[in-house]
Amino acid sequence: MKFTKIEKTRQKLRNGYNKIVRQNINGFKDFNDFTDWYHSQGKSCYYCGLKEIECQEIVMTGLLTSKRFPQNGLIGRGQGRGVWLEVNRLNPLNIYERDNCVLSCYFCSNDKSDVFSGDQYIAFFQNRVDFLRGLLNENGEN
Repeated sequence: MKFTKIEKTRQKLRNGYNKIVRQNINGFKDFNDFTDWYHSQGKSCYYCGLKEIECQEIVMTGLLTSKRFPQNGLIGRGQGRGVWLEVNRLNPLNIYERDNCVLSCYFCSNDKSDVFSGDQYIAFFQNRVDFLRGLLNENGEN
């Protein structure tokens, strides 16, 4: 049986936009600017390339489980992560704006967190141990 993609609702987009506005970290002109940006993005993870529909199938069919994922195929409050690509800041210290945002899968978004910049995360993603040891070398530890 083929999995059917679940589109992100306008209300879900508005909720995400309102959250960054409340946190005073919004650089989009308004909600329409944000949704225009969102809909212009390819629906695959900037970091690993996983497509949104692939993320949904993994999460919604229970191939991987988490308390943050929908339970029994139902998206609920506090249990909707992983269904859609997430808006991720390339530089976590800067605001959400067109030039600083990308879409990422739940897995990369959690892994990157606010620890890495986008470029650092790509290097880390490619070879975690060498990247971390490189930081030590840059710091003169080895």
